[in-house]
Amino acid sequence: MNNNNRTHKKFNIQGIAWKESDSYIPLDKVDTPFNGINMHLTEGKEKWGESLTFEFENVTKETRQLKVFFLVEWLACCEETIGVLSLSKNAFYNYSKNDMAMSNIVSCADSVKKSVYPLNLKGLQLWKKSLKNGSLYYYPITNGLHMMAYMLEYTFKPFEVKQGKLFAVEGTVDGKGLFLPDRMKNGLAFQQEK
Repeated sequence: MNNNNRTHKKFNIQGIAWKESDSYIPLDKVDTPFNGINMHLTEGKEKWGESLTFEFENVTKETRQLKVFFLVEWLACCEETIGVLSLSKNAFYNYSKNDMAMSNIVSCADSVKKSVYPLNLKGLQLWKKSLKNGSLYYYPITNGLHMMAYMLEYTFKPFEVKQGKLFAVEGTVDGKGLFLPDRMKNGLAFQQEK
């Protein structure tokens, strides 16, 4: 990616495949099947923010398990930012003065867990434990610099394909709330609850 495109990024989104303690790899570095699973990623740049589309395919005749972590960093995050988990959706909300960011994930995972990790010693220790144990330590709210983390768990039948998409949206806030007129039209970033 050239530096010109990088300067316009609002989010840094990274995926990590996990197999067992100390056996994990960034998704963008996977070029052969990981534990029998092929992985395909497509980054999207939209007016409303950024997205990452992912597809996982079991290329074996056996049932396979896969655990994936997705990390989302809002590049405008600063010491005055507050990060909060949604209790009812797979979403995160970040507030910083008059700016706001939201991320959400749509997938067919068997299980989705989420947490906010502060980018300090405590948060980094929790993240190291997550990579060692393959579990996400629940941290529902934080202030200051932080990253948002999702953990998705999958069970694949032989040759099964599963897809998903992660959205990251940035907007502004005033007394009436979030202004995201172009983003709201998209519809995909804000799934309706049934």
